[in-house]
Amino acid sequence: MLRKLVIALIVPLVLVGAALAQPDARQADSVNYATSFGNFGRDAYVYVAIERGYFRDAGLDVKVTSGTGSVDNIKLVAAGRLDYSPVDIGALVVTKANEGLPVKIVSVVHQNTMSAIFTLEERGITTPKELEGRTLADSPASTVRILFPLYAKKAGIDASKVTWRDAAPPALPALLASRQVDGIGQFSAGLPLVSRAAGGKKIRSFKYSKVLPGLLGIGIIASEDKIRTNPGQVRAFTRALNKGLAWSIQNPGAAGAILAKYQQLADPVVAAQELRIMKFFVENKQTRARGYGVGYIDTGKLASTISVIRNGFRIAKPVPALDLYSGVAVPARRPR
Repeated sequence: MLRKLVIALIVPLVLVGAALAQPDARQADSVNYATSFGNFGRDAYVYVAIERGYFRDAGLDVKVTSGTGSVDNIKLVAAGRLDYSPVDIGALVVTKANEGLPVKIVSVVHQNTMSAIFTLEERGITTPKELEGRTLADSPASTVRILFPLYAKKAGIDASKVTWRDAAPPALPALLASRQVDGIGQFSAGLPLVSRAAGGKKIRSFKYSKVLPGLLGIGIIASEDKIRTNPGQVRAFTRALNKGLAWSIQNPGAAGAILAKYQQLADPVVAAQELRIMKFFVENKQTRARGYGVGYIDTGKLASTISVIRNGFRIAKPVPALDLYSGVAVPARRPR
């Protein structure tokens, strides 16, 4: 009897000791992610998801690099050098139609496009037409630059009369402030950053959404191979990222501080201001009233985006909406 009691006490201890000696059976999946365009407040949500443990809880180890624009990010995801990245959906329609790259949207960040051209009010450019004869700066792979011919067509601008200067994302605000260029490509949420760089001078914004109301903005993409072979990871990553996005727009001050922790050159106050602006592009009546949540894919709006891009760029073989997105991670439907 005593012998049985001793064994009964020892066996659990041995099992516990063996468990402690073993490495964690569930190793975190390594994930490579690039921001949309530099490291501004609009991309803070990925760092929030890291800091608050959303990725860790999903079994993911996410490494973040600075993106240089939608076209570059699309190609890197298609080539397998990135697992996920935010890209402009309009730019994706063009790139996928022209090059047939095997990537799909798995979540939508901005339910409307934030693309815009910023100028200093003191430059005297009061209408889009007055951009003719001027020099604008942006990254060659930037969404704003890629879609500019379409914006120009709708806004009555002769795009051939606009000169573009190549510049990296971090350099754009200073180029505008120093009057080295007449305007820069930016997202609407970038207004606080550009205003600060310009010493508080008034900024005039020409928003693409004014003449292109049917365009979706940024979406998260993954490769078709990743979606097919590892849908569980796609779901886990996307849902964790969207938790970071939802928390960021509700807590912009804290999210800005988290961004500054990971990116020391980021100004937490400016980042928070960007997120306050971005909230109006992330949420709409579908994400709120219908309870679909941030990231929801509006297939009707996606079809509208494809139509606008097809007509503007005269794409010979437009991409069907079903080939552009996957509903593996978030709701994807046409609102009633």
